[in-house]
Amino acid sequence: MANSEHVKNIKQGIEHWNKWRDQNPDTVPDLAWANLVGVDLNGANLEGAIMKLAFCRGGNLEGVNFKNANLYGINLEESNSTNAEMEGANLEGAHLRMADLSGANLRNANMKLTNLQHAVLNNTDLTGALKLTLEHFEEVKSISGAKLDSQILEQIQDKIPELLDSKSD
Repeated sequence: MANSEHVKNIKQGIEHWNKWRDQNPDTVPDLAWANLVGVDLNGANLEGAIMKLAFCRGGNLEGVNFKNANLYGINLEESNSTNAEMEGANLEGAHLRMADLSGANLRNANMKLTNLQHAVLNNTDLTGALKLTLEHFEEVKSISGAKLDSQILEQIQDKIPELLDSKSD
């Protein structure tokens, strides 16, 4: 369960949260299982945070820093996660259905069992992403300009080439 002090701090707004993070650099934020629906996380510093099974569906996570965070099973469905920093994050089992991840950095992120159904991945960096398979892309809405490892890019070119030319609505 989430640390109640951490949940209280983040719900006071991102300016307050980021200041608290600066003042407590050695504290690992624990927001596991937290219900953050309706909390504007735009620009939040959540680097290294524990957000296992947190609920952020439909949220504004534009430019949020999730670098090396534990996002196991997090619900980011229908979220605006454009330009999010997720390098090295654990996204195993994460729900990213219908999320906009345009411009996000998912380099070296663990993508095992991540749901990307109807997600927008335009200009997203997925190089080095772990456990990323062709199946992840079968129902993705768009990957225009995405950076992919050559092996997965070749598979997409062979099996679903139309995805490479798609644009977000």
